[in-house]
Amino acid sequence: MSDAGGQALIEDAQFTHLVRWVVTARLICLVLAAPFAFWGESGLVGAVAVAVLGLFSLVLGRSDRLLGRMVRHPLLGSLDLALTVVVLLAVPAGDPASLAAVCSALLAGLLFPPRILVLLIVPLMLAGATAALQGAARQLDPRLWLGGALALPILMLGLAMIGVVIRQIVGRLVEARDQTAEAIAARSAAEERARLARDMHDSVGKSLYGISLAAQSLPGAVERDPELAASTAQGLSEAAEHAARQARELLVSLRRSEIDRPTIEVVSELTQAWGEATGIAVEIDGVTAVDVSAPVAEEMAAALGEMLHNIAKHAEASRVTVRLADEGERVALIVIDDGVGFALDRAARKAGHFGLRGLAERADRVAGELEIDSSPGEGTRIRWTALRDPAPTPG
Repeated sequence: MSDAGGQALIEDAQFTHLVRWVVTARLICLVLAAPFAFWGESGLVGAVAVAVLGLFSLVLGRSDRLLGRMVRHPLLGSLDLALTVVVLLAVPAGDPASLAAVCSALLAGLLFPPRILVLLIVPLMLAGATAALQGAARQLDPRLWLGGALALPILMLGLAMIGVVIRQIVGRLVEARDQTAEAIAARSAAEERARLARDMHDSVGKSLYGISLAAQSLPGAVERDPELAASTAQGLSEAAEHAARQARELLVSLRRSEIDRPTIEVVSELTQAWGEATGIAVEIDGVTAVDVSAPVAEEMAAALGEMLHNIAKHAEASRVTVRLADEGERVALIVIDDGVGFALDRAARKAGHFGLRGLAERADRVAGELEIDSSPGEGTRIRWTALRDPAPTPG
């Protein structure tokens, strides 16, 4: 896998979590080895190497940026393993620091592609074999030499290979996830283009066709019946204005699908366009800058569109207020109108009448809630909430 692929792995939360656990395990081994290093036979070099590697492990386990730099710059990885080699050679065999070296081998397998891993793991294995032989020599038992020289290096190699396998599996999963996201985006774009084409055909296309037919009859009407010609011209003007309004609505709908834009911008644009199209006074009041995930932005824009549509169709309102509020882990969209209102118990019996069912479903999809306060003659207040970044729902 390329270095770019390694960087993509580091950006995966689950993989980064696994790497942190390996670094934490190494840090624990070094903490256990510290008394032997400082008050044992390791000497100054071993004590300093254990301390520096422990400090580096502490920082590495808490910094995603440093992990990314290690992947992009293998020189940092070689420095990490060089410290591990010094620790292996300086501390007695069987010391907990040996387990720290095993963790370093697993860490190298997780972070680096095979062509770089070979350059890093061979010196570590040689240092492990040397440390094992030195320990066997101290015990004056030749039978331990061969086993000691092979056991630790083989263990390091095995864990490094396990790291490589995990890296490859996670890499394939990340690649498949990215491809799925691209496919979903392409499908959504195709569906949006198809919807736009249908809407243009059903609205703007038919309006323009009617304008064209009326315009063709206008020259003859001017000569035969000037009064009819004037009436036709007036109708053409109204039809052209209607077609322009339909085109603006389609453009706003298209812009609404751009869910990577700031939430405030989406809410303000939809509200302003609706006010211009309906002639109803609308005020954007108390709008707070909020950041939400793409699915939440999409559902919120659709919910706002449904609320405003319902107001224009049913409420007979003269003024509407829209608010967007930051509520910590949640975001709230509040729409208030001074229209005729309705009886909540009646709306509950006819759940689909005022589009309430659709609003509730949209809120449910983003772990939110729908609250409605209304009564006949008193207007309506709708509060629609969502988590900023809800967990994906099955299906």
